[in-house]
Amino acid sequence: MNKTLALTALALLTPALLTSAQAQSCVANAKANGLTVVTSPDYPPFESLDSSNKVVGFDIDLINAVARQMGVKVNLVSQSFDGLIPSLLAKKADVVASGLTITEERKKSVAFSLPYISGPNAIVVRKETNDVKKLGDLAGKTVAVQLGTAQEKLVSGVKGANVKAFNLYTDAALAVQTRQANALVLHKVVANSFVKVYPDLKIVATLGSLNTAFAVRKDCADLTNRMNAALIEVRKSGELDRLVAKWFK
Repeated sequence: MNKTLALTALALLTPALLTSAQAQSCVANAKANGLTVVTSPDYPPFESLDSSNKVVGFDIDLINAVARQMGVKVNLVSQSFDGLIPSLLAKKADVVASGLTITEERKKSVAFSLPYISGPNAIVVRKETNDVKKLGDLAGKTVAVQLGTAQEKLVSGVKGANVKAFNLYTDAALAVQTRQANALVLHKVVANSFVKVYPDLKIVATLGSLNTAFAVRKDCADLTNRMNAALIEVRKSGELDRLVAKWFK
């Protein structure tokens, strides 16, 4: 995949860095105890489990690069996607790193770092399916999505679509593969990975554009600030482009 996937905002935007008068408690806690990061490892190439059940992926490499810039260690915790933001809000985690799409609804409860990936959603169907070419064609279809995602909300807005939500994206993809669902909607870079694993599937359409970022609690403005500064340094050093080239082939 072309390295332009690495959003140019990191190079072009000057973040509205918050005043140093704000409390520094979240950064201080991260320095003392590490940065607790939650993820749902079922979304390759952003995050998934390797053959030894180790969590690997683009987000994992990137959050580790950001943490190195900040001088903190990462404590990685795996859980289901729909529990990620609740864990953050309950102060059981400091950061969500899980291919998280920035949405207006999510902005009401969490803060986001600068976006680090931009790209569209995609509709995935079985290869013999010929009557789905756009979002509206999902009316009357059973559509697999992951529970709690922006894609679930997107498909729920299609009148007549039967939304079937799964805890894991891998289960959603398998539902289409085994004809339990007619289509799957997910980020295109993840769709690219799934059609390689499931040769009976194909991408038939792309939908709009998404910005992906880390989520942080709103009361941790200092942490968001430091992460943004670290992301910019990772981008300037060329490491972000190297990670894009590694994971989005």
